Amino acid sequence: MSVLVESGGVAAGAPSAPSLWQRTVAVFARPGSAWVGLHERGQWWFPLLLGLIVTLAGYALTYERAQVPTIRQHMERQVESGEMPAEALERVERQLSSPVMKAFNVGSLVIVLPLLLAVTALLPWLAAGFMLGRPFSYRDAFNVTAWAGLVRIPAEVLVYVLAWVNQTMTGIHIGFGVLLPAGDPPSKLMNGLGVFLDYGIGPFYVWYLAVLILGTAALSGAPRRSVAWTLSGLYLVFVILFAALAAMLTPGA
Repeated sequence: MSVLVESGGVAAGAPSAPSLWQRTVAVFARPGSAWVGLHERGQWWFPLLLGLIVTLAGYALTYERAQVPTIRQHMERQVESGEMPAEALERVERQLSSPVMKAFNVGSLVIVLPLLLAVTALLPWLAAGFMLGRPFSYRDAFNVTAWAGLVRIPAEVLVYVLAWVNQTMTGIHIGFGVLLPAGDPPSKLMNGLGVFLDYGIGPFYVWYLAVLILGTAALSGAPRRSVAWTLSGLYLVFVILFAALAAMLTPGA
């Protein structure tokens, strides 16, 4: 017979759920055991809030120094190629430099980032809940994806540091994309390939995928090896599609 504690009927030997900060540390230091109690108390708002703070601060700090100059470079190339009149360039530059436009661009991230999290959570949900047939809800997938996203914060910080130093968002790589030849402007192929090398097989995002696999396996009860193969395949497909979109949206030939 199992011994039950009086306050809640939990088995005496069952591990207690960690606090917010304990789980945060565990995601970085002990990701295999960071998921205790997450099914009962997801607390997804906490890692999402931390990620939002870093992204909003980084974007705001680099707005005039890197974000606007990058947009200006793209528009200048359009003027040189005849795709945009010079008058439009001056008008857009004034708009970008206004406090209202800066507040709008920074504020839009409050909507964009949770939407990206919701889309990314589909990957572990499909992998464990459908392809592996485990009792793994979208709520569980959302919680795991939110907490696993903490390990992407160092990558975000590095991106903004490089943007501040280089004073542009063009040509910034935090993975194996740094090995690609630099082009001015970068071609569609090089830009798409850089996205894949940075966010598909780059060290920061391999780390993120590993943590996501561990969390998905822990909450779904599926074998880690099965989750690793299934989720890695879906993730690579997702990154390839994202890289293809980045290539199509790259100005130039």
